[in-house]
Amino acid sequence: MKNDRMHQYWQHAWQPFTQMKLASEPPVIERGEGIYLYTSDGTEIIDAVGSWWVNIHGHSNARMNRAIADQLGKIEHVIYAGFAHDKALELSEKLSELTSHNLPRVFFSDNGSTAVEIALKMAYQYNVNAGRTEKKEFLALGGGYHGDTIGAMSVGARSVFHEAFSPLLFPCRYAEFPEIPFEKQDTIECEVLIDPYLKKLEQIFSEHGKNLCGFILEPVLQGAGGMNIYPESYLRHARKLCDQHDVFLIADEVFTGIGRTGTMFACEKAGIWPDLMALSKGLSGGYLPFAATLATEKIFQGFNSDDRRHTLFHGHSMTGSALGCAASLESLDIMKTENRLDDVKRIEQFHKNRLTDLRNGKLSEKIKEVRYTGSVGIVEFNLDQEYTGEFGWEFQKIAVKNGILLRTLGPVVYMTPAYMISDEELEQIYRCLENTASELLL
Repeated sequence: MKNDRMHQYWQHAWQPFTQMKLASEPPVIERGEGIYLYTSDGTEIIDAVGSWWVNIHGHSNARMNRAIADQLGKIEHVIYAGFAHDKALELSEKLSELTSHNLPRVFFSDNGSTAVEIALKMAYQYNVNAGRTEKKEFLALGGGYHGDTIGAMSVGARSVFHEAFSPLLFPCRYAEFPEIPFEKQDTIECEVLIDPYLKKLEQIFSEHGKNLCGFILEPVLQGAGGMNIYPESYLRHARKLCDQHDVFLIADEVFTGIGRTGTMFACEKAGIWPDLMALSKGLSGGYLPFAATLATEKIFQGFNSDDRRHTLFHGHSMTGSALGCAASLESLDIMKTENRLDDVKRIEQFHKNRLTDLRNGKLSEKIKEVRYTGSVGIVEFNLDQEYTGEFGWEFQKIAVKNGILLRTLGPVVYMTPAYMISDEELEQIYRCLENTASELLL
């Protein structure tokens, strides 16, 4: 059976972000339970990355399984244009409630890149509908990563992921990322360190605000751009400038949303709400491809017209998937009834303690910085490596061999486990991380 599976893999597979010619033979996962993955030969692997940041309640969660199965017995999908169904309406109301109705309008889709694309189109077309065609430019926070469709790539950093497509991408302005050392972000000194970045942002708005339709960023924590954390004060200042210059603030919460950073949405850590918010990944608990773009009533009213040309002409066949809605509703209920945000706070404290130990231990000279927020733990090593370098691939191979699924972004090793992980399982992850790094770097 193993030989049959590997024949199928080498003859037919084409995996994301993977140079197939250089790829190793992968473990074949047969089932999952809680924090564990089990290969076809019975090997147990701790999923320390939530299967790419999506699984937040553990694999094969009984409540999630039951909710999806119950929905399957009713309706799996129905066109969500001219028709509606209970789960989509219920989820729309629930998401609005979670934003204290600051973002009451919900547009469903199927993945994070698409949720971002929709937000960009909403911000742009709102101004077109209003006859303000001068407001057609986007500003993005430098170093960000918003997905792999053309629009999402256009507002992301021009990195190795996107350089081949540069001629296809529309122009975008960039604000300099506030690179404040993590250990100084909660100190008085941070106010001094961040001031130059705030002034540069003010200058951009002063010079170009009249032409900007949207400012997109990942609030507090950048994901695929390197797991970079920045001060909440920057986000508050961005909100203030957007208000002053009539620019829509777009929060890409695809990674940070649904409890990842310790609050339901990362924007809440700064005490602000955006005008548009993109959600995916943990929204459905990692069970189904599902996403949503949330918008203010002001933006919705910019499309609510007797003129059919003012319609938001976007959609796809599976918009408002009944299964995706059912999974998302159950995931949100688990967040509440099983006190998942308390779990995230516990994980954050564990990260804080163990990362401090790691930073001061035998690998100290090899570590550039450690960072953490909510369920996310990050170690950045002193390496001149991009994503295409060999360190990450070797690190993952050794870690998986030792029973832990860990991934890297260039020199950055990160942990994004499901929220129900135990302290004992977290300790196993940290021991593997330290041992693997020691094998490669010492």
